[in-house]
Amino acid sequence: MYKTLSYYIYTDAHHAHHAADAHHAHHAAYAHHAHHASDAHHAADAHHAAYAHHAHHAADAHHAADAHHATDAHHAHHAADAHHAHHATDAHHAAAHHEAATHCLRH
Repeated sequence: MYKTLSYYIYTDAHHAHHAADAHHAHHAAYAHHAHHASDAHHAADAHHAAYAHHAHHAADAHHAADAHHATDAHHAHHAADAHHAHHATDAHHAAAHHEAATHCLRH
């Protein structure tokens, strides 16, 4: 049985139509996946931004704590200096008194 020319033309058109559908579906699928990939990418960016934001505050808190400890250490250092100076002064006065007393006893 011979097929007419119109049958071949119709069949070609039919296949072309399905091929075009498949082609569009393929692009639609790509666009759909790209859209979700893009969403996931932005979500990841937001996640990293949140991390960076928290890390920044954590770093600030860490530096504030460092500054707090440095201040404490600084004050402790001065307090220690004052304490030692006080004892040194006491020792100095005691020595002066001792010398004066010894001097008086000699005369």
